[in-house]
Amino acid sequence: MQSFEMVMNPKQVFLSVLIFGVAGLLLFMYLQVWIEEQHTGRVEKRREQKVTSGWGPMKYLQPVPRIKPQVSHA
Repeated sequence: MQSFEMVMNPKQVFLSVLIFGVAGLLLFMYLQVWIEEQHTGRVEKRREQKVTSGWGPMKYLQPVPRIKPQVSHA
């Protein structure tokens, strides 16, 4: 029997790592959505926590009153 060695060049290594990475990411996203769907009422609990925590929405773009310096005309 002949022994045969399979040597992967860097391009094949890169492509295989990229493909397995994308497949793993897609699987993780699918499982995350599936797990969240199994836990019904989870979104409502989060909304209740936000309401009861006392933290309201922040208004970041409100104008701030400024003190204008008085200019003396001499």
